[in-house]
Amino acid sequence: MNHDSAPRLTGYSLILSILAAFLIGLFLWSINKGFDLTDEGFYLMGYTYPEEYSSSFTNFHLLINKLLDPAHTSIIGYRLASLFTTVVSGLLLAGGLWVWIKEKYQATPLPFWLLAALFISGNFLQYSIFPRTIFYNNINAFCMAFFASSILVYSAYPSANGFKRRHFYLFVGAFFIGLDLFVKGSSSVGALVTGGLALVLCVGLSNIREWYKPVGIVGLGYFTGLLLFFTAVQSFGVWRTNFVHETQLLLQTSYNGGLLVRYLKDAYPLLRTLIYPFSVFILASFFLTRAYLRQKLRLATSLQIGIIVLGGVFLGFEALRTGLYKNTHLNYNRSAVWFLALLFSVVAMFAAAYLEQPYRKLKWRKIVVVFWLLLMPFVGAVGTYNNLFINFMLEINYWLAVLCILYVSMPNVAALPLVRIVIFLVPIFIVTQQYTYGMLLAPYVQAANMLQQSEPVTFGKTHTPAELLVDPKTAHYMEELRTTLKKSGFEPGMPIVAVYDLPGLVYALDGISPGNPWMFGQLDLRNCDALNKTRLDLTSAFVLVNEKPGAELVTCMRSHGMLFPEGYTEVRRLLSPYNPNQYSWRNYQDTLIVYAPKKMLTAH
Repeated sequence: MNHDSAPRLTGYSLILSILAAFLIGLFLWSINKGFDLTDEGFYLMGYTYPEEYSSSFTNFHLLINKLLDPAHTSIIGYRLASLFTTVVSGLLLAGGLWVWIKEKYQATPLPFWLLAALFISGNFLQYSIFPRTIFYNNINAFCMAFFASSILVYSAYPSANGFKRRHFYLFVGAFFIGLDLFVKGSSSVGALVTGGLALVLCVGLSNIREWYKPVGIVGLGYFTGLLLFFTAVQSFGVWRTNFVHETQLLLQTSYNGGLLVRYLKDAYPLLRTLIYPFSVFILASFFLTRAYLRQKLRLATSLQIGIIVLGGVFLGFEALRTGLYKNTHLNYNRSAVWFLALLFSVVAMFAAAYLEQPYRKLKWRKIVVVFWLLLMPFVGAVGTYNNLFINFMLEINYWLAVLCILYVSMPNVAALPLVRIVIFLVPIFIVTQQYTYGMLLAPYVQAANMLQQSEPVTFGKTHTPAELLVDPKTAHYMEELRTTLKKSGFEPGMPIVAVYDLPGLVYALDGISPGNPWMFGQLDLRNCDALNKTRLDLTSAFVLVNEKPGAELVTCMRSHGMLFPEGYTEVRRLLSPYNPNQYSWRNYQDTLIVYAPKKMLTAH
């Protein structure tokens, strides 16, 4: 293989670096703007009051609190922590893949900074889908990237004569995937099993003396991660009791419909869009590559440009027709099809290149690594109750890594500028477009876009205050609620039962949601469990209602001393500015009613 292609990728490295810098800059510009009353508030409540939410299926909030609470971290700090994991996990994966390619191809066909910019940019795709505060998917992606990088580095060397510190690096990677068990258990176990198997196959399945050492190191690192959690965060006995309880609760509520059936349903719109219009480009990739390699296709430059423009216009028309240009929540979850189509197109190119040179044997160890990387986005997503094909985009970097490996594996095709554009530029242009649209124009469940966030509001007054800019309607809404609660005798740190789906509003009002940060609509079994777990005195709890409470929840409230509704007085009724958001989620929750306990009004 001719590896003189590396210097000619300087321009691509520069373009990707500029785009990565743009994405980081946009994040920093928006870091003090906007606030989501659902997911972001849910995470912040968990970090602020970990003792109230010590019983949970995932313990990411306990880890984050342990790590960042000593620094008195505010909302801004949690968002910066999210940016840190985004950049560092991209650098880790870039380093691992760069070492692996350098060793396996005995050259440096890809500049490190090209890979770094590629993977840093790929990680920003998450912010077109979810809020910016660090949360379990951020942490899970970081742990998986560390582990994947350590597997790539270890498997790059045929013997211990290479990288001397590879054993330690493998241990650290396994340590983080061990901690990940308490963040997203399904991904942690999936990464451990698939990564360990890939490691064994790469080292040599028949040579036990060679692979027992790395497998032992992985096991030791994983166990060390577990041990640290049980000694520094939560005891094994408490964790086990909570885990069993929360698992039974999940099976009774969120997962009782069957995840596999749900995932298959989620796949339908992607398959439909993949068949049309993208199958046209996948088939064209194969046949045009084969014709080119057989020297039957030598088009004039002007004709090549014309074909590219025509293809771009066609894709642009289809993107407008189907709404693909919107972020995934607003285009019927079809954003993932862009990356599926790119992957299949490049695989088609590789297949055509290989068929023209069948005498070149495929290295099975390389196939193992490629197949493992193909699985990793699903390893990171499996277990989610969300659309599987939304969550796997959080780990899209592993597919970008596969594109890079295919690129260096077909030098007879890689010389074409169009191939480089497809592999290095097109996916990042898609990421940039999705991120910009999601961040600026359709921020996650916000009352207005980011350009309209202009009014200062202080959040976290009782712990670590931070001033955020929100839109004028939201600022007025927050001020009215705070004034109403204060006049009714509410004091910071008192319990607030928000029914339903308003954890961020409880946080913004300096209250505590009892037992669970989120009182979920249509899940009163879980909400009653939260009231049973709380350590708070609920006899003085305030109630916020934007949807009529279910009979089961009302019974639970009464059993805990909340004589709702006769023991409460309606003190305010407000229209919610969050109701008309672009997502149209829970648009029936348009009016918020504030109830105060009568005894608080009498005392006040």
